[in-house]
Amino acid sequence: MVRVAVVKYPDIRQRTKKALDLIGGIERVVGKGDRVFIKPNLVDGAPFVTGEVVQLETMEVLVQESFNAGASEVLIGETPTYKKPTDTIRSYERLAERLGAKFLDLSEHPYVKVKVEDPVLFDEVKLSKPLLDSDVFIDVPTLKTHCQCGITVAIKNMYGLIPPEDRRYYHAIDRVEEAIIDLYKARSPDLILVDGTYTTFHIGPRPLTDFKETFRLDLTLAGFDPVAVDTVSARLLGIEPSTLRFLRWAEEKDLGTGNIDEIEVIGTPFEEAYYGKAADMVDFVNARTKRSRILNFGACTGCLRLAVEVLRVCDPISRDRKFVYVMGPNVNEEELRKHVKPDETVILCGYCAAPTFYNNLEGHFVPGCPPEPEMLSVKLKEILYGNHID
Repeated sequence: MVRVAVVKYPDIRQRTKKALDLIGGIERVVGKGDRVFIKPNLVDGAPFVTGEVVQLETMEVLVQESFNAGASEVLIGETPTYKKPTDTIRSYERLAERLGAKFLDLSEHPYVKVKVEDPVLFDEVKLSKPLLDSDVFIDVPTLKTHCQCGITVAIKNMYGLIPPEDRRYYHAIDRVEEAIIDLYKARSPDLILVDGTYTTFHIGPRPLTDFKETFRLDLTLAGFDPVAVDTVSARLLGIEPSTLRFLRWAEEKDLGTGNIDEIEVIGTPFEEAYYGKAADMVDFVNARTKRSRILNFGACTGCLRLAVEVLRVCDPISRDRKFVYVMGPNVNEEELRKHVKPDETVILCGYCAAPTFYNNLEGHFVPGCPPEPEMLSVKLKEILYGNHID
C-alpha cells in the first residue's frame, strides 16, 4: 500500500509537522550534508490569501526540519511568472535570509537539457541546474483546480522549474499535460508536501476581487508517490481522477499508482477532510459568460480545456445568440433535453458527444479527441455567418 498523509488543523506549522511525522519524518529523505532544493508554488507572486501560493509557515517548517536533519544547504527556488518581486516574494526572501537558506530566482541561473526515457511526447526537456545539482528535491505545491490540467498539485508544480520560453512554448502548442509528465520523468521529487491551507482555481493573474473560488481548507498532504498524492488531492476537491489525462499518463509511465485500492490515507479521515466539489473550469466560465454555457457530462481534461476558448473567444463574438457547449461521454438525449433551454443553440464538442443514430443527440458537431480549441470559434462563425468566414 502507498501511504498519503492528510492532516486537517488550523495551525499551519503544527499541521505541517504532523503530516511529516505521519510519513516517517523528513529524515527519510534528508541526511547529513545534503543539499536540499525546495520548490514551492509561488505563481505570479500572488497574495497569500488567494490560495495561489504556498504559505510562509509551511516553508518555514520545511527549511527548519531540513537543517535539523543535517542539510548543509537549503535552496528555495522557482522560475518567476511575475515581472518584479511582489510582497509575497519579498516575504520569502526575508524568510530564507532569517533561516540561513537561499531564495533563488531560477531565471537568473542556467537550465540544463535532460534526456527523457520513454516520454509521453518530449524526449528532451530543460530543468533548472540548481535543482539538478541538489541531493534532495522537495516538491511543495498548493491544492488547486486548474484551467487546463484539471488540478495543479504535485505533478503540475514541475512547471515552475523550466525556462520562461519553454513555459510559453508548451502553452502555445497546447501540450502542458504531456510536458509535466516528461518533466517529472526527468527529475522526480524525493518528497511531496501539499499546502492546502486554501483551495482556489488557477487561470492566471487576476484582481484580488476576482478570487471568488478561494476557500480555506486548513489541510496538509504529504507523501512520496506523486500519482497517489494527486489522486487523493483530486478526490478531496471533488474531481474525478479518471478525467485527468496527465494522471493516466503518469501511471502508464510508472510514476506511481492512482488505484485507490492501493492508496492508504493516514491521519485525518478522508470524510472529515473532504471539501466537496471545488470550482473547475466549467464553473469558472459559466459564472462569467453572458451568452454561453458549458454542460459537462464527465469530460476529461482534453475537452475541458476548450472552456478557455469559450470564455476568451467564443462568448465575446456570440452577438445576441445564446450557445451551450456540450462535452463528455455520459451525455444522452434525455439529459440534454432536460438541461438545454429553448433559446440556446447546442454545440456538441468532441467524439464523446458525437451525434449518432443510436443516441439521437442533436446539435452542431465539432469533431476531435479532443477538438482543437480554435475549431470552436470556427464552428461558431459558421453558425453565425454561414460558410463565408473572413
